[in-house]
Amino acid sequence: MADGPKGHLVFACGSGLYAVPAERASEVVNLPPLTRVPGAGPHLLGVFAHRGEVLPVIDLARLIGKPVDETFRRVVLVRVPKGVMAFTATRVVGVSVLEGALPRLGEQGALAFMHGPARVPAGECAAIEPEGLLEFLARGR
Repeated sequence: MADGPKGHLVFACGSGLYAVPAERASEVVNLPPLTRVPGAGPHLLGVFAHRGEVLPVIDLARLIGKPVDETFRRVVLVRVPKGVMAFTATRVVGVSVLEGALPRLGEQGALAFMHGPARVPAGECAAIEPEGLLEFLARGR
């Protein structure tokens, strides 16, 4: 039996829509108080403890230089083999199948790990390649 199209969890961060593979999105939780990380870039809002793990909270808008919206109250936890990260979410749209050619949005930086624009019922979104993005961020952008 052939694998069909894979679903992605679509969520908003500021004015942008983003998508992560649904099998990588482990939870959506309310944003708890954060502990700041001295010397971290502006995209790393801080860390919090969740179920015995310390998770970094990444604001995608800040990471890629988009307008920032401080109204986020939730985070999307994304789990990959090498770790977990949390992305700020102003709203969660739902699970959708992405449509479109999905070329890389850039050749350098975080945009090298985003593809799109992908079409979903809610509009156009950037599809995140979570494994590559986590490795990029771990290298200390």
